[in-house]
Parts: sequence; C-alpha cells; structure tokens
Amino acid sequence: MKKQLFIGAAALVAMAMTGCQKTGTIEGVVLDPFTGKAVEMPTVWMDSTIFGTQNPKYPYKADLQQGKFKFEKVPVGNYLIKARRSKYILGQQNITTDEKNPNLSVTLYEYSDQIKPGLYKSGTTEGPEKIDNQWVVYSTSCKESVAGYRLTMPIATDAAKVPGKKADKKKKKADKGAKVSNLPAPLAMGAAINVFYVNASSVTSPLVATTYPAVEGKVADHSDCQGFGADEKTGLFVNKDKGTALNVEYKAENLFQVTGNLPAGKQILQLSQDGKTLQTYYFQVK
Repeated sequence: MKKQLFIGAAALVAMAMTGCQKTGTIEGVVLDPFTGKAVEMPTVWMDSTIFGTQNPKYPYKADLQQGKFKFEKVPVGNYLIKARRSKYILGQQNITTDEKNPNLSVTLYEYSDQIKPGLYKSGTTEGPEKIDNQWVVYSTSCKESVAGYRLTMPIATDAAKVPGKKADKKKKKADKGAKVSNLPAPLAMGAAINVFYVNASSVTSPLVATTYPAVEGKVADHSDCQGFGADEKTGLFVNKDKGTALNVEYKAENLFQVTGNLPAGKQILQLSQDGKTLQTYYFQVK
C-alpha cells in the first residue's frame, strides 16, 4: 500500500512539472540566400514535434505567402527546425530556448535545386551570379603543397587524331610549332570577400576556406603535385606559411557563405573538407 502511494505521488509531481514547463514562441522567415527575398509558401516544421505549417490547424497560413512562420506555446528546449519547398534545397537550423529566453526569431534559408555547384557572388538581387572557374583546367592535384597551377597548356591538334605512321610524322611536325594556352589572369577582387559556395555533394564535415599568396616555383620542388607535363619546369603554387583562414557559415544543405579579408596581391583560395581540396580559385586582390 505504501509503495502504491509513493508511485502515485511521484506521478502527480511529474504531471505538475510538465504542466509548469515554460513555453515560448518560435517565429521567423524563410529567405533565398542568393537574393535575400522571401521564399513564398514554404513548409516549415520542427523535427519530432507537433509544430509544423503543414498541420491542418496551423493558424498563420496567410503569412506563408511572405515566407513567414510562427509556432506558439513551444516548450523550451533544443530543436531542429527545417524548411522545404518543391524544387528547393532543404534549409535547417539547430535552435535552443530556455526559461530566461523562451522566445526566438529564426531565419532559415533554402535555394533553387537548379543551382549548380561552384562559387557565387552574394548580394545579387536578380539571382545567382556564378564566378567562372576558368583556372580549373590548369589545376593539379597536390597534397603537402596544397595547390598548384600549370602556367601553360598545349592546345590539341587534329594531327593526333590521324591514325598510322603519317599521323606520327604530322604530329612531330606540329610539335615543333605547338601552340599553348596560358593560365588565365586572376580575377580582380576587393579585400573584403563575401561569396557563396555550393558543394557538389552532401558532406557532414565543415567546409574550410583558406587563402594563400600565389607564387611561381619549380615543379621539381613540388613532386607531390600530379598533373604537370613532363617538360614543364615552373608552375604557380601557394605560400603555405602565409595562409589566411576565412569565415565559413552554413546557410542551407550544401550551401556555405564565405566571408573575410583577403591580403593584397595574387591569392589562391582553397576550399576543402576533411583535408581534401574541393576547388581552388585565383584572385588578384587590390
């Protein structure tokens, strides 16, 4: 009998604590990070809870036209809040409320699933503006050296397509006056960088952005770089001793915002995950 009374008292205490748990309001807006404009009619929900705009009883459906959402009487705690819309990439964010701060304003980001991987300018209200990576075909695969570019590349000739001995003679003749293309000039940039990077695949580890001074050097001193021609003596490499770490912020699935200040001069921006280079870009910083 005493045991039953004890269990009953404990249950009453638990019920009282649940009833007295502090609640608050979680509200916010869903934006397109590339334009800063609201995403109309998004679906927003908090994982493993009853809170979601898809709920038939959700009272603020009209505000979704401006990308706005609001959840009331949300118990304080830790949550994962997500936003989704057809033909858009998922946006999500971990949030925390407590008894001192039970209310929270949240900005979620999601973007068109038609946007291809690469580096983009920010603050373009008309839509994504991609930074053309015209240096990628000149890049080599490096380990300890971080990054390397070929200064020139041979231009393929039709002679190589002709089979047999005649093709060999033509190729030798073409090689004497072989044409080459030069590494494109670096892109002129201001010191302050503010760009978006769209990753090609979903990786849970953080993106790392580092910029290094670009310096010419001997290919022989960078044997860990694979991709240089047998006759190439010099290439463009990074000065590893003067790397500058940039700020990286997660915005949405596979999307990161890179900000910071670039040192003056020629710079090579390296974007990497898990110690592996994803892309490099060549800049001339004013």
